[in-house]
Amino acid sequence: MTADQKLSQIARDARASIEDLIAEHAWLIDHGKANELPDLYTDDGRMLGVGEDLVGRQAIAAWSERRAAMRERTSRHVCGNIRLSPETADRIRGTVVLTVYRRDGAIADTTLPLMVGDYEDIYVRCADARWRFAERRIVAAFAG
Repeated sequence: MTADQKLSQIARDARASIEDLIAEHAWLIDHGKANELPDLYTDDGRMLGVGEDLVGRQAIAAWSERRAAMRERTSRHVCGNIRLSPETADRIRGTVVLTVYRRDGAIADTTLPLMVGDYEDIYVRCADARWRFAERRIVAAFAG
């Protein structure tokens, strides 16, 4: 395998791992398991734009526990148009288009988007070879 082929394979593997990370983040929130989010972040990871800025796994864990306890809140995060820009072999910036649907309380006949915007992310490959969020910033473009 040539050096170019190795770099190309690394890029494909990184993209697949990051896409899995993005999907897992949405799935955990949408299926009542937000308390598992902290493992998707680096120790000093930042989650910004969720009403408060969360810095570090402890802060993310506290928010995640509160979110997981919201049994009357149902959401679906629809993510797409993933754009990745490598900074180094172990650090990649990304933008993900996000639409969030949410219901509080009883089932509604009609659901409209709560918001449409972007995740502005920084992903890093950690010592255990897993990609994690170093930063996830929610930037709203439209509110429902």
